[in-house]
Amino acid sequence: MSLEVRGFPGRLSELRDGLEEAVSAANHAILDVLKQETIRVGHKQGEGPVTEADHAADRVLHERLMALVPGSHWLSEESEQVGPLVRGEPTWVVDPLDGTREFIRGLPEYGVSVGLFVGDALVLGAVGLPSTDEVLSGLVDGDERELRRGGFVLPPLADASEVGRVVVSRNDYEWRRLHHRIPYEVYPCGSAAVKLAHVVDGRASVYFSTGPRSVWDVAGGAAVLAAAGGALLQFNGTPLRLSPQRIGVPPYVAGVPTASLTFLRRLGADV
Repeated sequence: MSLEVRGFPGRLSELRDGLEEAVSAANHAILDVLKQETIRVGHKQGEGPVTEADHAADRVLHERLMALVPGSHWLSEESEQVGPLVRGEPTWVVDPLDGTREFIRGLPEYGVSVGLFVGDALVLGAVGLPSTDEVLSGLVDGDERELRRGGFVLPPLADASEVGRVVVSRNDYEWRRLHHRIPYEVYPCGSAAVKLAHVVDGRASVYFSTGPRSVWDVAGGAAVLAAAGGALLQFNGTPLRLSPQRIGVPPYVAGVPTASLTFLRRLGADV
């Protein structure tokens, strides 16, 4: 892989090794909290719950990732960026525990999400799955893409137009009853990062996000999906471009583009 990252003397593929190790360490930090008899839970004003596991994973990731690329920027759901983000410069976008509500409920639908943006492009990302102690990572350098799971390279997804199962948010499933309006088999899941991982591993053909999401929920999984040959499409069928400068992420469909377009057409979209 040829992309150079300012502040990092090696290749992007070598930087990826450090990312996977950092996300694995965050998985273990979450599991260590889970072993405790009690877990401290707080609430962010106007947002959802936050636990000591969120903060533990955030500390691990900040310490390891910022050391990988000295001078890089930091955008996390659970900690503050020191100084302004600078467009184009290396920026880590992090959700240390995506799916906190599911974590509290004891559902294994939470994950760690990390994406690296360089030159306004998402070039590297990883999703940690603490419940299975796994890490998926995706490297996207121009037309060169590589997906790994547990350190092993995996083949890309088949470019098929058929849609099998569709994964949606647990809130959309339980409260909005969205599955009654989708002409496919639908199942719920909590974390956006985990739902994107489900598309990558074939459990779902498509992830339908009614949004809005935040960029830290999506960046890690989007990089992993892109490395597998998939993409995030807006409801008009055009690719969704993520950026650290835009926190909010509009609704999208995630999967291989042919399947996502089939899904959108079945819902009546003019694509």
